[in-house]
Amino acid sequence: MRKWKIWTAFLAVFLAGALTGVAGTGLFLKLHFAPPRDREDFRARMTARVSETLRSELNLADETADAVRGEVEVTLDRLETVHAELRPKAQAIIDDGIARVKSHLNDSQRSELDTLIRQNRRKPFSFFRLPPPPPPSFP
Repeated sequence: MRKWKIWTAFLAVFLAGALTGVAGTGLFLKLHFAPPRDREDFRARMTARVSETLRSELNLADETADAVRGEVEVTLDRLETVHAELRPKAQAIIDDGIARVKSHLNDSQRSELDTLIRQNRRKPFSFFRLPPPPPPSFP
């Protein structure tokens, strides 16, 4: 009679730990990999982080560190220009792909696809639908 109580308690503790681990990991990943809310703030933090890493790792003098920070800002400006050029092209490719997929669907499936697209664009990352991992770093 007592054995089932022990096993029930063991199972309850195990399930509670597993649920806490899954929920905690999902929350961490959602918060850690979420896209930035404010681009300017993100850019300022990125500039500061890269500049400070280079300053500390390379033991840069103050004037060299300031010059490096300027180069980091110029690089981020150039990247933003490339992103601005590529965003419309990428969106056009996505829109064309959606139109091509719709050509194979019936009317009810098209409306379901439209609903699915609206839901994903409104809230792309929910608690259990996490953002993709960051790209790999190359040495």
